[in-house]
Amino acid sequence: MNYNKLVFHEDIWPDVIGRTLTFNCKRCELELRTIEGIRACCITIPEKIAFRARFDLSHIDAWAEEYHPSVGAMIMDGNSWYLKLYNGKKLLKETHGCNGLPPPLQWNTFYHVIARMCTIAQVRGILRSDESMERPCFSC
Repeated sequence: MNYNKLVFHEDIWPDVIGRTLTFNCKRCELELRTIEGIRACCITIPEKIAFRARFDLSHIDAWAEEYHPSVGAMIMDGNSWYLKLYNGKKLLKETHGCNGLPPPLQWNTFYHVIARMCTIAQVRGILRSDESMERPCFSC
């Protein structure tokens, strides 16, 4: 799938800790939005290529539109999430889940990359407290 922007959001229960990660492939940028604020940073071209390759291995283009827990499953806590893929401003794919996930191998591959990107954004990112602050200028 020819996407140039990936947006992943998750809310983890019971603490309702939400975060949104935006990966702009074209600009080699990561943006992480959490309750603490917005962190943005640039990644290297080799990092971008590696992230895209891992996402391809997780087959996100073949994921179903919705994922829910098994019938009869008792859920005491959990998470909700969504993933959106864009080409420019055009939404190419949207998938989401509420205590349900894609096949484990695909999800684990995908989520490992998301966790790595979040760490990079936390460590390298420039903290912005709100949208009115100027965006950092990046180039790849």
